[in-house]
Amino acid sequence: MTKISTRQRVLNKSSELFNRFGIEAVSIGQISEALQISTGNLTYHFKKKADLVTAHIAELENLLLSRVEGFPMVSNPKSFGEAYVNLLGLTLKFRFLFVGSTYILQNDLVEATRYKQLIEVTKKTFVRQIKRLTEEGFMKPIQKPYDVEMLIDSIWWQWLGWMLVTQVDVAESRKTEEKRLADAVLHILFLFHHYIDPEFFKAVQLELKKAVR
Repeated sequence: MTKISTRQRVLNKSSELFNRFGIEAVSIGQISEALQISTGNLTYHFKKKADLVTAHIAELENLLLSRVEGFPMVSNPKSFGEAYVNLLGLTLKFRFLFVGSTYILQNDLVEATRYKQLIEVTKKTFVRQIKRLTEEGFMKPIQKPYDVEMLIDSIWWQWLGWMLVTQVDVAESRKTEEKRLADAVLHILFLFHHYIDPEFFKAVQLELKKAVR
């Protein structure tokens, strides 16, 4: 078994605590206590909370890039559904970076331009997948006056709202992560129902239902 470095353990535990309680409610001391390491050991790797947030942003961007590169070029319903669940699962894992945006920016944990870059990278990831679906014939081209970027903006705000709901909705939080993500993928596809091939949508829906049984 590969030993996880202290630095990575801190990143893993801090993301877990940030998602559970919110970035504003978690201190460096609480993270070190949860890991059962000294505060000095933790601050050797991350001197302050801002350093942690910056590291999480870099990690998310790298993982988004790998998800895009690994996304199936020719999307059969099963591989598409699985790949999209993995993509949304990644943003859900790092949801504290999005739902905590006001706290992050107001407290200068990262520069506004750096945070804007994260949002742009995330949105471009989804734009790229929509364009792939169109190229593969699973979606009709978006018609003017709309374009892919406008629709992604609309979906982005709804996705952000959904991530906020997962923080406070007891019924939602009781679902398995697989069930939550499958529901989210279907919801997003439904927003594109005017453009998505109906048979492809039904096939993806069936595959996702199978996956969460």
